[in-house]
Amino acid sequence: MALKVLITSKNPVKIKATQDSFTQYFDEINFFNISTEKAGLDSQPIGDKETFISSRKRVEYGRIMKPGFDYYVGIESGIVINSSNDARIILYSSVGNDEITETIRGCEIPIPVFWFKALVRQEQNELGDLISKFSGISNVKQNQGVVGILSQNIIKRYDILKQSVIMALVPFLNPSVFKSEGKYVP
Repeated sequence: MALKVLITSKNPVKIKATQDSFTQYFDEINFFNISTEKAGLDSQPIGDKETFISSRKRVEYGRIMKPGFDYYVGIESGIVINSSNDARIILYSSVGNDEITETIRGCEIPIPVFWFKALVRQEQNELGDLISKFSGISNVKQNQGVVGILSQNIIKRYDILKQSVIMALVPFLNPSVFKSEGKYVP
């Protein structure tokens, strides 16, 4: 019987990254996705805690709206100001089943502080929209992402999303190790 995975996003980059992550480990998978527009989530989380919670809320929203899936996936990017007053994009990926949710913080990407300040002033609702406006590149968030622009397209949004989803899958891929109470059980 095919595995059923629900992706709580309509963003094609998040969908492809999730699909490619799961197909690394499982053969027969049926993927579905839903919008979280009505889930009450901010379109651009600000702060580590809000971004973490938003990623997990996506999984919980999927469980409530579409019960009966083997896995639920929630990916969220947010912006933080760190202790040295530098702005960063952060990423959380959550993978859950009916029992547990694993949430992983992905890479951190430095951004100019004036981009963060522009978001706070509500020049745009999301960083990707703001960067599209600044750069003239349409739909940045569904293409290379801000990380693609800043890394000169060496690393794209897809790359960091896929990596973080795989890391969130780790406990599900190794249940005997994670339930072994400190003993390595292959």
